[in-house]
Amino acid sequence: MSILLPQKLLPSLPDPFWLPGPEHPGLPGDELHIWRAFIPNPDSLDDSDPFDGCPVDRQLTDKINLALFQNDILERYALADDIAAIPAARLRVAIAQCDHVALIAVSRNVRRMGLDVERVREDIPIEDLAGGFLDPRSQWDLRVTWSQQEKAWKFFQFWTSNEACEQARPSSRTKLSCEVRGFTPEADFIAALAVDGGPEVGIIFWDWICQGL
Repeated sequence: MSILLPQKLLPSLPDPFWLPGPEHPGLPGDELHIWRAFIPNPDSLDDSDPFDGCPVDRQLTDKINLALFQNDILERYALADDIAAIPAARLRVAIAQCDHVALIAVSRNVRRMGLDVERVREDIPIEDLAGGFLDPRSQWDLRVTWSQQEKAWKFFQFWTSNEACEQARPSSRTKLSCEVRGFTPEADFIAALAVDGGPEVGIIFWDWICQGL
C-alpha cells in the first residue's frame, strides 16, 4: 500500500440525510449519487437450507446480494434515461462494501471516483498498521491522540481516504490531493468518496430498498 497522499481531511464526519431511493432517478451532470444498502451478512445465515439441507455458500451469497444491488441501481438509471429520452451515456460507478453495509456511487461527468467503507475497530494495532501507509505527520497525530476511540476513528478516516484516492488515481504519482468527502453511512462505520478532477458536483444520498433482500 502506498503512502497516503497529502490531503485536507474534514474536521468532523457528517451524518448524511438518506432519502428513499427513487425508481427512476434523474442524474444531471452536476450531481453525484451515493446509494446505501444493508445486505444480509452471510455469517448471520443458517448453515443449511431448512428445505433441502444443503449447506449455504456464504461467500457466494454475499456476491449475489451485492450483484443484485448493483444491477438494480444501474437498471434504474437506464430506465430513467429511456423515459427522459436521454441518449445512452456512460455512467461512472464506484462500489464499496464492509460487513452488511454496501455503497454505490454513480455519476456521469466525474472523470474518476473511488469509494471505500470500513467498520471502525479499536481492537487492532493501530499505530503499527499506520506505519505501513501513513506519512510521518499523520502517524504522529495518531500517537498523541490518547483516546483509543478517537484514535480508531482518525485511523479509519485516514485509511478510507487513502483507499478511495488509490481507486480514483491508480496511476497518479503527483503530490496534489484528490477531493475527498468523508461520511458515516451507519453508526461505527466510516466511508470516503474521492474524486479526481471533473466538475464540482452536488452529492445526494439514496437509501436502497428491494423486496428481494
